[in-house]
Amino acid sequence: MKAIVLKDAGVFEVQDVPEPKIFPDEIKVKIAYSGICGTDPIIIEGKTFGKGFKPEGVIVWPKKSATISDDVRIMGQQMRDGMRILGHEASGTIAEIGKDIKGNFKVGQHVAMNFRHVCGDCYYCTNMAAQYCERTTPLAGAMAEYSVYKENMVFPLPDDLPLDVGALLEPLSIAVHSVDLAQMKIGDSVIITGGGPIGLLILEVVLKYGASKVLFSEPVAEKRKLAKQLGADVVVDPLNEDLLAISNKFTDGRGFNVGFEVSGKPNVARQLILLADWGGTVVWVATYPPNLDVGVPIFYMHSHEITIRDVRPSPYAFPKALQMLPKLDLKPLITVFPLTEAVKAFEAQKAGKNVKIIFKM
Repeated sequence: MKAIVLKDAGVFEVQDVPEPKIFPDEIKVKIAYSGICGTDPIIIEGKTFGKGFKPEGVIVWPKKSATISDDVRIMGQQMRDGMRILGHEASGTIAEIGKDIKGNFKVGQHVAMNFRHVCGDCYYCTNMAAQYCERTTPLAGAMAEYSVYKENMVFPLPDDLPLDVGALLEPLSIAVHSVDLAQMKIGDSVIITGGGPIGLLILEVVLKYGASKVLFSEPVAEKRKLAKQLGADVVVDPLNEDLLAISNKFTDGRGFNVGFEVSGKPNVARQLILLADWGGTVVWVATYPPNLDVGVPIFYMHSHEITIRDVRPSPYAFPKALQMLPKLDLKPLITVFPLTEAVKAFEAQKAGKNVKIIFKM
């Protein structure tokens, strides 16, 4: 099968690699579409692996208290021989079902996948907080013709849902979880900074949740136009317009009930605190550098009773996101590239004009 393989920091290529074999407790999926996540270019550059990056397959980051037994299998490790196949946002059809799978799955069924397997047994999994699982196994490898998953990572899609839309289940789960954390109320005013796929997905979700008015801040004109098309009341170019002045006018000087920071810019993460209304909530959704300190104005937060939340992927958000998929206008977000044009697709991702680039296998 063909797959996008990370050879070294900054070096990837489409290669022919062996097709993965499943274990009895796994499901093999013929990938139809696989999306480029904003973290993928970072992974390619080797930044998340620190000094001495080595592409030695999928990495497991156990917590301090975790015990990873010898029988924990990292997806595809045997067939990849140290290769790392990129990609974690995907949809496809079931190609093979392990004999120990108990769920009602069928070969040929349309599915989308979570790329993290949680153990189900640790302290956090048994206390309704599986996003903090002590034995999480991050799985990658969806930018390939086939990939394998544990049963609790596979979600059947409605028969009439296009598979390219199904590939957005994982990023939509982030948007849904972000809005859940914000504890939005009907009639809330909302600001979203950053017009990537997560920012635009949050826009669609907050409108469904009952936001009364939404300001969307994004420097790329094409993305501002799309945000307006999807329902944003006001769009702002933060590089050429005064976001603070426009926000004050938009909220009658009160600030926003809820703010979502999705740009990944440290100065914007701090700025959003100052744009919050009394009792407001700021949700930092983007991925930021590990040692970043934005200098939070503690007295201002104290006097305004502002809440700050951060977001990490949550398995509990997937069923809710699955229910939302058919109700959102997701086709305008998608640009499709064939797998063979991987270099061109990542160049387009870097240029930043496309919202969600996905590979068609």
